[in-house]
Amino acid sequence: MESSMMAKKPSYEELKRRVKELEKEAAKSKAAEEALRAREERLSEIMDGSSIPTFVIDGDHVLTHYNRAMENLTGISANEIIGTRKQWMTFYAKERPVLADLVVDEASEEEMARLYGIKYRKSEVIEGAYEAENFFPDLGESGRWVFFTAAPLRDAKGRVTGAIETLQDIGQQKQAEEAHLKAERLYRTLLDFAPYPIVVFTLDGRVSYLNPAFT
Repeated sequence: MESSMMAKKPSYEELKRRVKELEKEAAKSKAAEEALRAREERLSEIMDGSSIPTFVIDGDHVLTHYNRAMENLTGISANEIIGTRKQWMTFYAKERPVLADLVVDEASEEEMARLYGIKYRKSEVIEGAYEAENFFPDLGESGRWVFFTAAPLRDAKGRVTGAIETLQDIGQQKQAEEAHLKAERLYRTLLDFAPYPIVVFTLDGRVSYLNPAFT
């Protein structure tokens, strides 16, 4: 009675078939791991070859990628920072969330405004992404003006699994804007003190300026 209730022992052929099934599953798993590793390596190669400073964090705010352009912009090496949560070192002297951190946390507009004021805006291209520009006194030797964008990374179900942030040095653009403003102020000062009545028209014939002498 006891022997009939015991599970039937698998035959040699059944064991052999099961071993082959396990070997196939192991091979598929290994192939999947190799494919994933190859994709990761390809992604790293693409990022490192990009001239756009870029870094990536995962859902736990850990840096996973930090390309050469970022190294050149910030002076911080990838080996020093990858695997940490020190992305704030790129921008600030003290620890605080960067734009990518806020994107990962799906931060509220109130939190965005608290940290960036009126310097940020929603991206018109990517849902859940934000962009901003700011001067960072702790970036580089004498500080830099930077335009930066952070976008979420999502899985197949749409859940945020990380964020990618790109940076652009806009120092030359800011210098050109400042030079233009200085020239405009000088031009306006000369017109204001001119003893002759002067009126300036736009191309469509509208009056854009009257000097005091004209008034």
